[in-house]
Amino acid sequence: MMAKSTRGTMVVSLDLELSWGRFDKMPLDKLEAESLKERPQIRRLLALMDQYEIPATWAVVGHLMLDGCTRDPGGNPHSDIVPHARYSWFPREWYCYDPCTTASLAPGWYAPDIVEWIRETRARHEIASHSFAHVCYGDPECSPAVALADLTSAVETASQRGITLKSFIFPRNQVGYLELLRRAGLRAYRGVSPPPHNILPRANAALRKAITAAHVLLGFPPPSVYAEEVLPGLWNIPANHCYPPHEGMYRLIPHLSRVARARNGIKRAVKNGGLYHLWFHPFDFNKNSDAKFRCLEQIFSYAHGMREKGVLDILTMDEYSRRLAADKAGMHTSSRVEGHALLAGAGTS
Repeated sequence: MMAKSTRGTMVVSLDLELSWGRFDKMPLDKLEAESLKERPQIRRLLALMDQYEIPATWAVVGHLMLDGCTRDPGGNPHSDIVPHARYSWFPREWYCYDPCTTASLAPGWYAPDIVEWIRETRARHEIASHSFAHVCYGDPECSPAVALADLTSAVETASQRGITLKSFIFPRNQVGYLELLRRAGLRAYRGVSPPPHNILPRANAALRKAITAAHVLLGFPPPSVYAEEVLPGLWNIPANHCYPPHEGMYRLIPHLSRVARARNGIKRAVKNGGLYHLWFHPFDFNKNSDAKFRCLEQIFSYAHGMREKGVLDILTMDEYSRRLAADKAGMHTSSRVEGHALLAGAGTS
């Protein structure tokens, strides 16, 4: 029997990138084909979230919000964004694959239709930012000027669609330039998932993956996480459960183990009054879709039941950050009231 609840919080966030997320990793034809497969999965995800009333934070690459774009007279893409990102691991112009056409002709690079799907659902989803062009802010080679130019474009593009960005998810989970986020009016970002507690800090990547896979196999809960105000008005809402892919060693993990890990993570959040933050990419569902959706439905069904019992809140990142800010303000108000009462008591003694 579960210990008396202190009320936990569940957050679900998704990185919506289509072709922008992996153009440095995949052949272009394969990438665009994968992006086309993603749309049906997004439809299914939205329907499932509606069914169980799960609001999610959809972090959208800003370029996907465009109906289309063109090149300048010199043939350059997005000359209005200066400077462009440049990295030694991708020695080409950052927008070299941008088709500079319309959404109907290049649906892997533009997705205003998906943005509208998200806005039209019954569940109260949040549309957040995943940068404008999947620029890695936390990479050592990313300058402040590059991050600022990209973030400004993301904010302006969203604003043109009537969307005010309040949360940010960093491409490749590389956190950087938090002060720029705060100045742009954002109040939450998704922090990096911590490793399981028994993974040695200096363990190599292969060992870390093996230990993490073992934790998933055994249904261990993800590491405990709590939100933190890292700058005034800017909250880190760290992830702790990446919905595991069905690739590599993870192919050997049964579905029941995946569901058990999520349920145990929710139970721990309820018990500790903490956070369970599940995240994934829609393209993760392109393969073995039916099996993955069966698992996700069981997770959502369990979370829905816990919310019905009154022990779990399911919030977007923006909703959670606003609640955290309100709680903080309430604590300060309470402290001031108590202080005044003590002073008044002292004056009458």
